[in-house]
Amino acid sequence: MQAPTPDEHVLQLATYWPYQITVLADRIARRTTRVVKGFGLNLSQWRVLAAIAEVPGRTSAEVVSITPMDKGIVSRATKALLEQGLVVRRASQSDGRVSHLHLTEAGRDRVRELTPRVSEVVHEATAVLPAADQARLTELLTALMQSVPDGRA
Repeated sequence: MQAPTPDEHVLQLATYWPYQITVLADRIARRTTRVVKGFGLNLSQWRVLAAIAEVPGRTSAEVVSITPMDKGIVSRATKALLEQGLVVRRASQSDGRVSHLHLTEAGRDRVRELTPRVSEVVHEATAVLPAADQARLTELLTALMQSVPDGRA
C-alpha cells in the first residue's frame, strides 16, 4: 500500500508555523495556569495582573489592547482581582469616565511571588535553544506581530 500523497490544498500542520505557535502558546498557557492556580488566580487574572504591574495605571481598555482577551474576560478578571484586594481602581483626573488600575501592596506581593515561577515556565520551554536563538526568536516574533494587524474591532 502506498503512502498517501499530500494534497496541495490541505495544510500540513506539522510544518505550518501559525499552527505550531498556537500549540506552543497553548502548552505554555496550560503550564502557566497550573502555576497561578496555586496562588488563587486563573490565567486571565494573571494576565491582567501582569499587564498592570508592567504599566501601573493602565485602563481596562489598554489591558484588552495588549492581551489576547476580550472586554468581557478582562472585566471579569478585573472584578475578581478587585474583590481579592489585589487591584484598586482610581478615577482619571482628566476624564471621570475612565478609571486606572493599580496594584495594591498585596497585588505587588503576588506579582513578586509569581513572576519567577511563570518565567520558569518559559525558561523551561526555551532551554533547548542557545541564548542567541532565544534572542532571535523574540526579534522574529516581534516582527511578525507588528506585520499582522490585530483585527479586533
